[in-house]
Amino acid sequence: MRIRSAIVTLVFAALAWAAPLAAQQTILTGRISSESGEPVDAASVGIVGTPQATSVLSNGQGVYRVALPGGTYDIVVTRLGHAQRRIDNVNVPAGQTTTLDILLPTRAEEMDAIQVTVDRGDAARVSQAVQTVHVVNAIDIAERPAPSLSEHIRTAPGVDVISHGLQASNVVVRGFNNIFSGALHMLTDNRLAGVPSLRVNLMHFIPSNEDDVERMEVVLGPGSALYGPNTANGVVHILTKSPLNSQGTTVTLGAGEQGAFMGHFRSAWRPVENFGFKVSGQYLKGDEWFYVDPAEDSARVVAGTTSRRPACISDKVVRGLTTAQAGTVCDRVGIRDYDIERWSGEVRADWRFADDGTLVATYGRTDATGIELTGLGAGQAGNWIYEFYQARMNLGRLFAQGYFNTTDAGDTYLLRDGMALTDQSGLWVGQIQHGFGLAEGRQDFTYGFDYFGTRPDTKGTINGTYESDDEIDEWGVYLQSKTLLTDQLDLILAGRLDDHSLVADKVFSPRAGLVYRPIVGHSVRLSYNRAFSTPSSLNSFLDISGGAAPQIGPLGYGVRAYGTGKDGWSLQPGGQTQFRSPFITSSGAYPIVPAPSPGALWPAAVGVLQAQGAINSQTATLLGSLTPTSTDIDWMLTDPTTRAQQALVGAVLDEVPAIEESYTESIELGWTGLFANRFQITADAYWMKKNNFVSPLVVQTPLLTMNGPDVGAFIATPYGTVRVPQLMGQGLTLAQAQAQVAAEVTALATGLATVPLGVVASSEIQGSSRPEIIVTYRNISGDIELWGADLAFEYFLNDAWTMTGSVSAVSDDYFRPENQAPIALNAPEFKGSLGVGYRNVSTGLTGGARWRFTSEFPAESAGYVGTRCIPDQPVGIFTEDCVEARGFWGWGTGRPIMDMNVAYKVPTTDATMQLVVNNIFDAGHRSFVGVPRIGRFAMLSVRYDLF
Repeated sequence: MRIRSAIVTLVFAALAWAAPLAAQQTILTGRISSESGEPVDAASVGIVGTPQATSVLSNGQGVYRVALPGGTYDIVVTRLGHAQRRIDNVNVPAGQTTTLDILLPTRAEEMDAIQVTVDRGDAARVSQAVQTVHVVNAIDIAERPAPSLSEHIRTAPGVDVISHGLQASNVVVRGFNNIFSGALHMLTDNRLAGVPSLRVNLMHFIPSNEDDVERMEVVLGPGSALYGPNTANGVVHILTKSPLNSQGTTVTLGAGEQGAFMGHFRSAWRPVENFGFKVSGQYLKGDEWFYVDPAEDSARVVAGTTSRRPACISDKVVRGLTTAQAGTVCDRVGIRDYDIERWSGEVRADWRFADDGTLVATYGRTDATGIELTGLGAGQAGNWIYEFYQARMNLGRLFAQGYFNTTDAGDTYLLRDGMALTDQSGLWVGQIQHGFGLAEGRQDFTYGFDYFGTRPDTKGTINGTYESDDEIDEWGVYLQSKTLLTDQLDLILAGRLDDHSLVADKVFSPRAGLVYRPIVGHSVRLSYNRAFSTPSSLNSFLDISGGAAPQIGPLGYGVRAYGTGKDGWSLQPGGQTQFRSPFITSSGAYPIVPAPSPGALWPAAVGVLQAQGAINSQTATLLGSLTPTSTDIDWMLTDPTTRAQQALVGAVLDEVPAIEESYTESIELGWTGLFANRFQITADAYWMKKNNFVSPLVVQTPLLTMNGPDVGAFIATPYGTVRVPQLMGQGLTLAQAQAQVAAEVTALATGLATVPLGVVASSEIQGSSRPEIIVTYRNISGDIELWGADLAFEYFLNDAWTMTGSVSAVSDDYFRPENQAPIALNAPEFKGSLGVGYRNVSTGLTGGARWRFTSEFPAESAGYVGTRCIPDQPVGIFTEDCVEARGFWGWGTGRPIMDMNVAYKVPTTDATMQLVVNNIFDAGHRSFVGVPRIGRFAMLSVRYDLF
């Protein structure tokens, strides 16, 4: 008994002594689950930062539990067939139990991501959507720091990017790009992200930075049935992180080539369970890629030479400046400042006022300085400010928001003209959407209403004579039905009705689609869409000088962009063709006159050839002594773009009607397949037809020139009378001298006949008072048809290595509607990418490489014309080479374009070192006409994740 009592006493004493220690034991525990909510068993949970490597496995319910000393650790979770996960800086207080639940999606869930853009807010897997969606997630974005978000979708299927330089770009989906494009429907957190009034997508103006982006969704194909106008080719939607779901602070600092320095940060707090707040910002500075624009050089000659400077100053004074101001403006024409600088920031607050209700308020601002390309040449942007104010609310399926986008162009001007550009325009938007389901979820409806109010304010500098009547109001209503015909087959029907203040009739946009899921991970999509695009403020109300005309600017010709207005205008008011000429002035002005006698402008043509060094003084004296009449030489009208000619007598120039809405119809068949939870492929084939397509800025006013054969016949006898004896005196026979004279006469006639002696002018073009080539927008009558295909794949070779690729092809890259100006797709017929990635969260090492390739393609947008690769296309005054092919089995003339990135998470620190090198082989490549050749760009950065 005594022994038993002693044992019992010792046991109770031991328990009493151990109890406090148990109470003070430090435990890390939690549940590991997939995105579907299923527990993940046998997942390895590794603890980085302990004296000895520690790891445990989760049990059948996905629960793990590990005893640790108090401290801060990095947690690494891995399991075969699942995405790896690393959570840094987890604080485990001593003597407490810390719960950390971890989401570990399967590879299938990672590849078949959640998207919300196709059905406008209704979340669904990529494979279940009626349109193809490409998703770039936060991890992919974080591993490739870049000066602009456009870099992260460059290799997405169907995406076309025109890079202007270090940061600026134009992005579209499936072609029809332009140098100043707003064709893509670009959203940030459900808000239109383009510059108001101008309707141009400047992706680097978006205040959100890489640290704050949760994902980017690229939707291929039309989206008007839900989103309304101007979604003919696709949607890009940038979604940022909510402070309710993502807290902590991230700071990234980097420096690289081109004098680049970049810094950005995000910091988010959740002081209480249902309220979160975040602030983010970024800064970028660097040197833009060097480029010499021939048109800017020509404008510099016009504005800067001693003999021409008084004319430049006089022109600016006539346009409202003082003499001193005019001198400053003339001094900056054609002088590029290659320094770029950008500040931006966002502030956001989220309040979860109900289990299914959230209110979000956001403000963002960007201040950018640099070079921005427009349809009238490069603009020197100085402190261009872009701002937005947004409030949005979700309650169940009810969504409502209002926002205001505004801009202030600051100290911005066109380099070819020098005059300041003012743009203080705004866009007001109100939207509401709701939805409900029936029949136990087998039938679903989504419906809503949108209002857009565009309020241009350019102080006459961009909209000129249209300034007082240039507001635009739009509204639309829509309804979408989604029916589960069977457990494997969905039917989607949608329709939208829109009204636009510049469009006579209301516009209906339908969508119909079928989604068939034969087995898990596979789906087949068939859809029909009809989308439309409305006239923009620029289409209708643009009225701005583009400065000196390319190549012929020194002769006194300028360029003016003039919108069509609400009613259009005529080049031959009253049926009469009239002109302005830099060689006909009256009291310093350039009057509109009928075509004069050729003799009145003959001395000017001879003088131009002599000034160009094409003829010597003796020949100039001889030719100048002649006086042709209308009987001797006929006038011709010459298209500056193509050099196509027609006789002035009897010429009929088209009326310029008001811009109307354009339509895009498409039929698309797509397939998504997932194999062995490791390999996903998406393939699409589509047919597209565009009707009433709105062109980029195109030349409308032909030049006045002389008929070449007439000139040759007129000068042959007097020139030969003088020249034949000279040549015979040099030892030539009579026949030889006559043959050489005939060749010289032909050359002289060609030279004289190419001198522009005037340009068609119209009294209905109110903004023009000088000899200016007028460019405007036109609806192209008839249909433009093409077909294309996109393919993308992702293959997990193992848990660390991944291979990705994409290929896009279209049937045509250039179109010639009958009796219409040709249209360029402004994108290659064939393009693609191939990449490989490595990600090992245990070691903290990630990396990747990609190869980009494109075929050669013609480019044509406003004054940017590169069509020399088209065999039978006339070569005009502005024409340059096509955009060359690059990097695919012998295409192109240079090295391939390859990019790489590598990152390393420094152990037991908050730092990740990152190196990105784009265009490793320094293969200078221009992605369009009028942009610089962009070579290698390397940037080294360090990212700090603070919690």
